[in-house]
Order: sequence, then C-alpha cells, then structure tokens
Amino acid sequence: MAISEEKILEIQERLRGLNPEEQQKKLNEILRELSPEELQDLTQQNCLFCEISNKKIDAKTVYEDGIVMAVLDINPANKGHLLIFPKKHHQFLFQVSDTETEHLFKIVNKLSLAIINGLNAEGNNIFIANGQIAGQNSPHIVIHLIPRFKDDKIDFKWTPKQINEEEMLKLANLIKSNLDTVKQIKVNKQKSLDYEEEERIA
Repeated sequence: MAISEEKILEIQERLRGLNPEEQQKKLNEILRELSPEELQDLTQQNCLFCEISNKKIDAKTVYEDGIVMAVLDINPANKGHLLIFPKKHHQFLFQVSDTETEHLFKIVNKLSLAIINGLNAEGNNIFIANGQIAGQNSPHIVIHLIPRFKDDKIDFKWTPKQINEEEMLKLANLIKSNLDTVKQIKVNKQKSLDYEEEERIA
C-alpha cells in the first residue's frame, strides 16, 4: 500500500520545530513504524538515484549489474569521481542487506583498482555520508569513490578532539552494548527490506 498524503503531512508535523539531531532521531522512530510498502514509497519519491537506475535520467554509467550501479559524478571532487549505489532503494546504509552490502563493496574494491590503473591515480578516497547530519544530500545511500592525485587540493582532514581514557572506555562500552540491539534491528529490517536476486553482470 502506497503512503497516503495524510500520513506524509503527519510525519512533517511530527518533525516540525526539532533541531537536526532530534529530527534524525524522530525520523528513525517514524521509519520503524511504517510498513515496508509505505517506507519504500516514502523514500523513493523523487529519488535521483532511483531515476538513474530506472533509466529515466541519463548518466555516464561505468558499471552496472542486477544489484549495483556506478556512474560518473556530474559535480566531481576530481575527474573520474564515481557514485556507486544499490539499485534497490535504501536511504541509509544500515537498511542494506548483508548480501547487497557484500556485493556493493566487492564492486567498490574492483572500481577502486580500475581508477588507479585506468586514470593513473595515486590513490582514492571511499566516502559514505550516512544521514543528513553527516552530509548526505540524497535519500538514497551512495558511496563516493574519488581518485586522488598529488597536489589535488582535496582535504579530508579534521581537528582531532581530545578524549580522556575514562571517556574512551565509556564510548567503547556504549557502542559494544548496542551491538546486540543493532543485530536484532538488522534482522527485522532484512525480513521486510531484503530481496533475493541473482547476481548478473551487465
């Protein structure tokens, strides 16, 4: 069942007035409440990458199979900057099944070497923005594969934060203690979002 206009308005109202961090938290709660069909319909509306994978928007395709697509970025950080994404719509990386993730990164690895060999790149960056607060600009998860060359003036540096030993231990324990919960959520999401598809090379 497609998501209704009333439901979309209700979601917008629930997010109104929240700061970006609160919005992301509330949105995650809302997404868990939706049926798989509503979730798919909501996140797929006006998705550039779904339009590309459905051949409704032209792109310079470098690689395509039944699960993954890789296209040249039209606003690249460097010449040869690729956007690699699952053809099935997923907004966040944690929604991608383990099977898709394995295949996705296998292709990223191959394309990484193809960029180094084909463009004489001296290295590359593999970058994922997972969530709006992390710089994700599209409702479809995308992996950026950016060729790197000497003096290309791309800077991924940040100012390191100082964290004491006690806080480091607390952070490690918080993450470790949530691993079981994450595994359970992943299993539940796979039941509704996962799909079986034979890998086929285009």
